[in-house]
Amino acid sequence: MKRLSLAATCVLALSACQMPIPGLTAPQAPADQALATECRGEVDAGLRLSAAVNAARAAEGKNALASSAELDRIALAHACDMARMGRVDVAGSNGSNVVDRARSVGYPTCGVVQLVGAGGTPEGTVNAWLVPGPQREQVLGQLSYQIGSGVARGADGRLWHSTVLGNNCR
Repeated sequence: MKRLSLAATCVLALSACQMPIPGLTAPQAPADQALATECRGEVDAGLRLSAAVNAARAAEGKNALASSAELDRIALAHACDMARMGRVDVAGSNGSNVVDRARSVGYPTCGVVQLVGAGGTPEGTVNAWLVPGPQREQVLGQLSYQIGSGVARGADGRLWHSTVLGNNCR
């Protein structure tokens, strides 16, 4: 699982730099965030998710990340999509990744990363991300300056969590 997560992180980092990756094709469907238009999300839980990331960063002496409406939009749309699919994955149901979703809302793609989870509380999800490994490095990394989070409730009642970190490198 750790190797798969690390591989996904590397692919996203390379695609953010717009470097071609042999054998990898772009998604066919546009990543226009129309993936879950009926989903309004759990606003309070999304705020708690961002707050928990910033609390974890503060505990490690890292700077707090500023809220970004664009990143919130990306994160919520993806949380809604995961809830609809019933699957925790950084890939969207239309084949999109976080770089595609950032482009779709006009957010710079350099350095965008996404963390996802399902079930439990926003704080519990962040604690799971803090286990040593690539997700911890993303949460505590110093390359991100902004955060957006979204939480959606699935038909089964479970919460689906998505956080997008970026550095707005305009």
